[in-house]
Amino acid sequence: MKTMNNIKGLLFTVIALFALTNVSNAAGIGGVYVEVGTSAVGSELDGKVVETASTPNETSTGQVGKTAVTTSYGLGFMTDRSRKVGLDVGYMINPGSAKIKSDTTQGGGEVTFEITDSTDYYLAPMINITEDASLFVKFGKAKSDLKIVGDVTKLNSMEGDTLALGTVMSWGSNLYIRTEAGKTKYDGLKVVGLGTAGGVAATTTVTADPTVHYGKIAIGYKF
Repeated sequence: MKTMNNIKGLLFTVIALFALTNVSNAAGIGGVYVEVGTSAVGSELDGKVVETASTPNETSTGQVGKTAVTTSYGLGFMTDRSRKVGLDVGYMINPGSAKIKSDTTQGGGEVTFEITDSTDYYLAPMINITEDASLFVKFGKAKSDLKIVGDVTKLNSMEGDTLALGTVMSWGSNLYIRTEAGKTKYDGLKVVGLGTAGGVAATTTVTADPTVHYGKIAIGYKF
């Protein structure tokens, strides 16, 4: 989707600009921290509808998207800046939701996937440029609640992998600023029609591959 690509390009540009920003004379960071951030999020859903009752079988594919601004809260631990290589481990909660919709080609049945309340456990190796600034690559395991509306079988959650790049820069003696851009690729989803009158035929299968792209700015406090 052209719009989604433009959003991702803009987010990476913002991250790059923040990475080059000189944050005031500050103390090095390390130790246990809490963090609150805001993210611009773009959710994509590559979907496929297969109707085996058609002759021949009818398949339709498509892609839909949704953008939103969300808030996240986290808790973690960073190693100090005494060495060139460090580590950041943590847990992040992302309340909020993104709703994406797919229409079946038979009977007008509509299926809506709503992703809500995501959590992310992550491990981020860091390169310490100075005592006040670091670059990192984040690897995470994400889990989100899932609400499916429509005449199909239901799923309650989904899991995926997160990959991100970012910077951490000290701000004062206990604060820091984090900038980050990345994506979470979720496992594929599959639901089948329930065959209710006026709904989705029992011979119809709906599959989806959700991906969430995001750009994030956060402020953290280290103890």
